[in-house]
Amino acid sequence: SSDSESSDISRRRHRPPPPPPPPLFGAKPKTKKKKKLPPQETINKIWEKFSVPKFSKATVILPFATPTTKSSPDPSTKEVPKLERTNLLVSEDFERAVQECRKRVQKLIKECRRVNMRYRDPDFDIDWDLKWEKGYCLNGLGECKFDINGRAFTNPTSNVPKSVKRVHEIYDKPTFLKDKISPADVKQGSLGDCWLMASLTALANMEVGIQRICVEYDTKIGIYGFVFHRDGDWIISIIDDKLYLKSPDWDSPSVQRHLLEQTDREDVETEYRKTYQTGSQALFFAQCKDQNETWLPLLEKAYAKAHGDYAALGGGWIGEGVEDLTGGVTTELLTSDILDTESFWHDEIMKVNKEFLFGCSTGLLGGGYGNRDGISEGHAYVIMEAREISTGQRLLKLRNPWGKGKKGNWEGPWSDGSKEFTPEIQLELDHKFGSDSVFWISYEDLLRKYQHFDRTRLFMDSPDWRITQNWISIEVPWKAEFEQKFRIILTKESPVVLVLSQIDDRYFNGLQGQYNFRLQFRLHEVDSPDENDYIVRSHGNYLMERSVVAELKSLPAGTYSVFIQIVADRHISSRQSVEDVIKYQTRRRTDNEKLAQVGMSYDLAHSKGAVHMESKVARRKAQEKAKAREARIATRRKAWQKRHLSRDILKKQEKKNREKRERKEAKDEAEAREEEENEPKDQAVQTEDIKEEASTKEDRGIQTDDRSTSSAESEQTIKEPASEAVNDTDKGVQTDDMSVTDVSQFTPDTPRGSSITNSPREEVIILERSGPPPPHVYVQERKHSPQRQQYITSDGESSASPISDFDDMYSDDDPTLRPRPSPNTGSTPAPAKSKDKEEEEDDEPDPWNAVCIVGFRVYSKDEGLCLKIYDEDEEEE
Repeated sequence: SSDSESSDISRRRHRPPPPPPPPLFGAKPKTKKKKKLPPQETINKIWEKFSVPKFSKATVILPFATPTTKSSPDPSTKEVPKLERTNLLVSEDFERAVQECRKRVQKLIKECRRVNMRYRDPDFDIDWDLKWEKGYCLNGLGECKFDINGRAFTNPTSNVPKSVKRVHEIYDKPTFLKDKISPADVKQGSLGDCWLMASLTALANMEVGIQRICVEYDTKIGIYGFVFHRDGDWIISIIDDKLYLKSPDWDSPSVQRHLLEQTDREDVETEYRKTYQTGSQALFFAQCKDQNETWLPLLEKAYAKAHGDYAALGGGWIGEGVEDLTGGVTTELLTSDILDTESFWHDEIMKVNKEFLFGCSTGLLGGGYGNRDGISEGHAYVIMEAREISTGQRLLKLRNPWGKGKKGNWEGPWSDGSKEFTPEIQLELDHKFGSDSVFWISYEDLLRKYQHFDRTRLFMDSPDWRITQNWISIEVPWKAEFEQKFRIILTKESPVVLVLSQIDDRYFNGLQGQYNFRLQFRLHEVDSPDENDYIVRSHGNYLMERSVVAELKSLPAGTYSVFIQIVADRHISSRQSVEDVIKYQTRRRTDNEKLAQVGMSYDLAHSKGAVHMESKVARRKAQEKAKAREARIATRRKAWQKRHLSRDILKKQEKKNREKRERKEAKDEAEAREEEENEPKDQAVQTEDIKEEASTKEDRGIQTDDRSTSSAESEQTIKEPASEAVNDTDKGVQTDDMSVTDVSQFTPDTPRGSSITNSPREEVIILERSGPPPPHVYVQERKHSPQRQQYITSDGESSASPISDFDDMYSDDDPTLRPRPSPNTGSTPAPAKSKDKEEEEDDEPDPWNAVCIVGFRVYSKDEGLCLKIYDEDEEEE
């Protein structure tokens, strides 16, 4: 039947197409060939995606913490109040921190005496941290250098602290500071902080060097206050007297207890405490050689608290340690770079412990860990003294911070027991052979065996040195160049020391991010910015990255520009970005004390550059708003110009049409008169012709009235939306551009019978229309008719060349006039990304986004020196 046939047809019509035939054996499937761009466009696209459009950096890890809640109620954790710093004396800045530390310690001492309790540090309670196996005081964020667990406490070979005791429980007769501290007392513990031990050795070799940073203490209550230099400012670290021990408590199971219990003794517990938990030898970390001296382990603990944990102290440079302890400025020197060794000996080495402190090491560039005639590679040593003896021999006294006999000591000429050391020389140098890790070496052998020197210039004992500094944030592109960032105004001739430093990421270990930065700067006269016309440039560092230095013995008064270059190295595989670390640490939605502690230190460090970053963001937003406002004004101005130009063109068009219509009317009238003159004079025929002509004119008049009426209606309908568009444009609303065909719609066609309709003497007869009303006329903007516009020929009333009048309204560079794809053109949409391509994009690292916060410090003897941040935008204004 017909129904079944139609159903079969419909099924055949909706049947899916058959699958494509399988490819031939061994044939490769056809893949759509990707369109290949020209080489330069391909390279440009690569660089466009390489970096983020706008560089940014996280400056706050704990955004919910206000400045008041970030500071703990315990005054031991607060920073020194920030004052308006403008060219302060170095000694004045240090004394302010000392007075603040003393005030806080004395306040805590009064509180402890009021409640009859020893002081317990709530922010660095190593006892509670160890018992609960947290390890926050030992390990950094996201690392486990010391594996704290119950089995490690009972394992005698595990390298972790196993108990915590107070000073009065460890020492029989504890002494914090003696009248004279010997550098030979420093002994490194179970932590790779030889750089810090060498720095403390150098400081102990100075008169009252250690006493200067141990500000206030009370040994009975167990509270100690220290000051350290961090990022150009002095900070305070207040601790209690709890220290880590190597052996577990008696109540915990241990091999030592088991062995003592096998002996026949009356008080085994007392014997255990005396053997394994008494004196400096029982300490797990740094210790004094004197079994009752306590300043070294307590100072190390205060330094570890300032950095968040003990693991943060593993590995470093002597110069950075000396800077943190003295507030000095360190320059990295390579032996091969020294030009005049005689000048180096007289002007620098001979001023050790007075103007300079020196650390030295070898094998760092080669990555070796062997020894060179007893000197350990990759290990830190400190120069304690330089002497030129009666024989004219130049000798230097060095010390190994290990403090373990002769291990790591020089074994060549002038070493202990060598033939050069006669009794007379030994008496002259006041040297005794022993196991204090102190040895002498000749100046020639020093330069031959040691490759690397850290020279730190001291300022605290100089009463007239002043310091001024400013911190900014710098966006670091992949290919960095020198840019002017600071301006120095010197009012009188003075020696200057210039320091460019970045924030010390050791204080927020774990949140350093993926970028390392290497710093450089140049000093120019303000009118000589050429790259080769500089006065001095920073001394290039191979190993130290925290700061670079340039020194001038004398700089004339004037205005100088500082140009900075920062080179960034990215470590994608070995380090995570800050946001990824935060995401990982907060994935469990639980309490994370370590993240809070490191986050606060991160926020404090980045607050130095936050003000400058916020000002840059605000200035950038203001510039963007100004550009947007200018663009809007230009757009409105352009629309206004187009609108007025369109009006002028329409007026010209109407004028041309009117002139042509008048010429046509004049021509018609002339032809009519000519016809009348040529007509025959027969009256009868003429009367009939006149009647017929009258009737014909009457019919034509009626027809003209109908045409004029419909034309008026359409013209009114068309002009209404046009006037609305013009009004909207006047209000500042951007309208679409009018094309030539759109404008031509506003020009109504004039009927051929214009002589009748335009004549004021003629009567207009309006005929009533029967039937439904005429349809409305709608105008659609930017919708072009597919039919080509047909202009009236020369016989009509329109202009013969209307397009040329509209050419001035448009520009070939206007993007709004570019052809848009029509939905009916059959253009295919952009192909969807394949899964393989999406996975490749997911595996790609984030775009380059390096931002470095740097500070520029100027040490001088000019009271009126001024350091300003250079802003190119402000200079142009």
